[in-house]
Amino acid sequence: MTQEESLELGLAYIKKKEWKAALNVLNECEKQHRIATTSPLPPRLLSALGVSLAMAENKIISGLNCCELAVKAEVFRPELHYHLGLVHLKNGNKRDAISAFNKGLKFNKSHPGIILKLSQLGVRKKRPIRVLPRKNFLNKVIGRVGRS
Repeated sequence: MTQEESLELGLAYIKKKEWKAALNVLNECEKQHRIATTSPLPPRLLSALGVSLAMAENKIISGLNCCELAVKAEVFRPELHYHLGLVHLKNGNKRDAISAFNKGLKFNKSHPGIILKLSQLGVRKKRPIRVLPRKNFLNKVIGRVGRS
């Protein structure tokens, strides 16, 4: 199996949330890459390894580092932001996860994984009057009127 086929198989396992299988395949892919070349790991592989490490082995710091490096290398790929957001959620950091998901949506407004996660998280809309607190009477009234 080629390195690209291994990567695609690993990504397919990630979509199915079969984290251990994904990690096994991606580790093999990493070994193939290191044998074949001295160049750094491709960002897609790095991101997939990061999310698999965090989910399968609970190595959240390593997973975050891999995903953040991948996003820095190719900021325009929404799937890298999606993986970073998943690791942030695993770490219990909802705010950073939402931020990563929103950055991914800037590059693909219809990314199904990001849209699903944001809807599951129940992201609030922005306050009508942002300088006032969310619980302020005016924000409540304007928000209710805006919904009806």
